[in-house]
Amino acid sequence: MTVSLSLKTVGNVLIRSMHSSVRSNSECVCRRWAFDMNSAFESKQLEAFYRKAVQCITSEQHDRMAKYRFRDDALACLIGRLFLRQATRTFTGVDWHSVELGRTEKGKPYVVSPGDTTFGINLSHQGDYVAFSSSCSSQVGVDCMRIDMQRGNKTADEYISSMSRLFTADELDVMRSQPTEQMKMTVFYRFWCLKEAICKATGEGIPNDLSTIDFRVDTGDLYHPGCFITSTAVQVDGWPQNQWVFEESFIDTTHTVAVCREKALPRYCTFNEDPNSQLFFSSVDFEFLLDGATVINPVMDDAADDFSNFMNKPRKTF
Repeated sequence: MTVSLSLKTVGNVLIRSMHSSVRSNSECVCRRWAFDMNSAFESKQLEAFYRKAVQCITSEQHDRMAKYRFRDDALACLIGRLFLRQATRTFTGVDWHSVELGRTEKGKPYVVSPGDTTFGINLSHQGDYVAFSSSCSSQVGVDCMRIDMQRGNKTADEYISSMSRLFTADELDVMRSQPTEQMKMTVFYRFWCLKEAICKATGEGIPNDLSTIDFRVDTGDLYHPGCFITSTAVQVDGWPQNQWVFEESFIDTTHTVAVCREKALPRYCTFNEDPNSQLFFSSVDFEFLLDGATVINPVMDDAADDFSNFMNKPRKTF
């Protein structure tokens, strides 16, 4: 089948449009998407979108979402399920209801049906965003963090020291060497995202000793909103892990994000064709996530009571 792909240029980087569909295993499926939950909560269309969305996920996923105490977590759970299903539908061309998703014992998402997929998908939720990342190979991980300056009464150095068991001496030195409190905390979250991203990519979960994962950053690379850094390397138990590439960037000025993906990629992948490609996170909304969606779990009263229960949940204040 011939596929028409819309292309657009961001800076000097050519990327495929977010709404481009991939119908075969010979097109790049690397995507970086982010959903802003604050914008969703403020939208006048929230109720209409929510009531449709909860009927476009499975009953098991709906029940899991309903158990969350906070409205933020419930919405993040819903958005995550929509991300995975929409991506699979877009990449494979199957109908919405034909997509079946699973999770490994450690919680890593994967595609059950259709069964001949070779791409990887992953999610992260923290702060104001749900982030999605996909790769042309099966192993990919993403982690985003809000750069939170609220540390109780602790200085940045005191806070970093309280978390020091999770990091190597070199990582701690990089954090503490920053000239301001804000930069120290920004670099702290940088390392945290990197560690989470590689653990998600491998699917092995968080190890008992995170300090066995040792990241080496190039201090000459300026880490700030607008950057796209791929020079970071990692060692595990002292052994270089050269099979990984780390993409470091920001979703916005207060949310840092890291993607871990395999270096070895199929020939049709954008990153294989041009290793210097920069794929930043693009903002998506409910309309994007529900494009082509169909009801697979009808909810009583068209989910009116469901939405009321959702809105009665408290928002997070931390």
